[in-house]
Amino acid sequence: MKKDGFTLIECLLGLALSLFVISTGFEFFIRAEKAFLRLKEREEAGQAALAALDRMRIDLLHAGRGLVPEIGLGLIEAAETAAGELRTASLEKGLTLVADIHAGDTRLPLASATDITAGQQIVLREGAAGEVRTVVRVDAGGVLVDAPVGRNYIRDAASLSLVERVTYFLDAAGHILRRRVNASPAQPLLEDVARVEWSLDTAAPLIRIRLELDDPAVAGTQGAHPHETTVFLKNPALAEIPR
Repeated sequence: MKKDGFTLIECLLGLALSLFVISTGFEFFIRAEKAFLRLKEREEAGQAALAALDRMRIDLLHAGRGLVPEIGLGLIEAAETAAGELRTASLEKGLTLVADIHAGDTRLPLASATDITAGQQIVLREGAAGEVRTVVRVDAGGVLVDAPVGRNYIRDAASLSLVERVTYFLDAAGHILRRRVNASPAQPLLEDVARVEWSLDTAAPLIRIRLELDDPAVAGTQGAHPHETTVFLKNPALAEIPR
């Protein structure tokens, strides 16, 4: 007759089976946790990419704002893609002359030079003629520009516009998409960017943007998650530039 209880062999087999079940469950839990974290990182990266595209879309919708006559005359481009950069131009503010400007002048007498910095551009226009000059120095009564103006501008008839330029570019070394306003330091907009492409269709006018992100959960993975958008440049369209 068998006595109550388990033999040593039965206990060892039961213990081995229990350890197998526990270790299998623990391994499954670890894999599930890693998969969850990987999906979470991808979702966060996707949301960051969409936020970056929204920021770019806003800048592109503002491209050419307040500068439609100047764009129509071909004095300035609302949006440009060159040297790996995406650049937009819009009106930062209008400027007021306190005296006439004569051909050959390099100083523009202004009612206020507040918020103007060296490196910014000023568009001068009177009627159907105009030109663009870059600020090299600011003083209390006006600004000095990089080259003499080519014609006369009457104080009450001329229009002077201070241009705000926004530039996007990929910092390839750090895989960071950066955004710069005028001559200020470029700020990081999106990290883990493997590639960024933008193409400008001047006839439409449309600009297409494509971002490809690294996979932060898989080392060495590049361009795994593309995000795209297309923006209609309304202000250049309003300018009716011949193309």
